[in-house]
Amino acid sequence: MRENDDGRSGFDVSVLGLGAMGTIMVRALLKQGKRVAIWNRSPGKAEGLVAAGAHLCESAAIALAASPVAILVLLDDTAVQEMLGADGVGQALANCTIVNFSTGSKEDSLALQALVNRAGGHYVKGMIVAYPRNVGHPESYCIYTSEREAFERHRELLEVLAGHAVFLPWDEALAFGTMLHAYSFAAMVAFYEAVGASRHFGMSAPKMARLLSDASRFLISDALEDAVRRLEEGDFAGDQATLDVHASAFEYIAESMHACGARTPVFDAVCQVVQRAQSMGYGDQDVSATTQFFAAEVPDCADSPAPPEFDTSQCSGAAVGSATP
Repeated sequence: MRENDDGRSGFDVSVLGLGAMGTIMVRALLKQGKRVAIWNRSPGKAEGLVAAGAHLCESAAIALAASPVAILVLLDDTAVQEMLGADGVGQALANCTIVNFSTGSKEDSLALQALVNRAGGHYVKGMIVAYPRNVGHPESYCIYTSEREAFERHRELLEVLAGHAVFLPWDEALAFGTMLHAYSFAAMVAFYEAVGASRHFGMSAPKMARLLSDASRFLISDALEDAVRRLEEGDFAGDQATLDVHASAFEYIAESMHACGARTPVFDAVCQVVQRAQSMGYGDQDVSATTQFFAAEVPDCADSPAPPEFDTSQCSGAAVGSATP
């Protein structure tokens, strides 16, 4: 191996941890012509990657010393702490940028950053917003935080893993990562609910899934763009359709599903949110005004009466009881 000017061996990147995500990251990097050094506690997992052109290192310390940037995809930050604290590893951290994708809290990650910095290295926390199959996709996202300068130094390399590499301060990165996952999985569960309910209407799940995917793509994208505009401008005028109009349609939708015996806990919750937003005085505004309901301070349970129960008669009719899980 040739040496770089900083004394590190001649690889572009090291990847430590070869689970499903680490393995696909290595393949994405190799596909872009990167020289990749790898390490895993179980060397057997590396055989296919070595055949594809990666270089297997005998130890974590050697892997860290092989490249100017090392991507960690271990089980969690406890495993990272154990690896970085092992004998002989500290010296390898000097002049190395650690990009840690392992799961852990902000506190754990800050402790790891301090450890790396003391050894003369740099630290970037990464959160990938993609299943392994979408690593390397130009439309996928990664969120990064910690040391911006180190991130910018290796941005081009990191964009191989996800076309959109977003750097944010710690608290904003945590907020964005949390909300993005909460929103995305809530949307997916709503889709699964609708597809599962389709059999109650006599339509096959695969057919409904395809129709929903195709038909909702523009509708939802447009609604989200409009909501962003309204939030940025502070304009919730009900010029397209008021919250009251949506609530009336939701009553019919819920009644139709419940009458067929479909289980719809997600849509029931949507109806509940709309009712609460109406009670707060947003009925004549755009449906995006429901963000005001979610942004409102949660009252102290000890000082405030319990919120009223969801009035199912407003949304579903007498059949709602059979629709609950």
